[in-house]
Amino acid sequence: MAENTDRFVGYIDDIVWRFGIHVQDNSCCHGMSYADIRALKEISLECDCSMQGIAQKLGFTKSGATRVVDRLEKKGLAERRRSEADGRVCCVSPTAKGRDALDEINRNAHARMDEIVEKIDEPMRQIILTALESFISATNK
Repeated sequence: MAENTDRFVGYIDDIVWRFGIHVQDNSCCHGMSYADIRALKEISLECDCSMQGIAQKLGFTKSGATRVVDRLEKKGLAERRRSEADGRVCCVSPTAKGRDALDEINRNAHARMDEIVEKIDEPMRQIILTALESFISATNK
């Protein structure tokens, strides 16, 4: 088991490194860290994403989520407002600039993935997709 664990850790580490934002042209990421990008993606999926919701989805504390949102807000990529349903709740949503930034980041990531996937034959692509789905599913249990 330890041998396989080492391989899993090594492969995941390599994948994260090779797809990290440091690999891309920094102008594409609008000065965002990976945590910033993930937070912006999460808040773009909901109309009124609370700070607590962001923290839960990212596995951060509420204060950690607040720091990420502070950075996004300073860059003009997200904005806070009070919830219409409950004025005590702070909601976060992407700005038009934030949505444009995400679109650009996603286009770059898809273009990079297209270059890689083209080098893999179709049956292996399906095996990889199935394996990745299984792996992600196991992390949620």
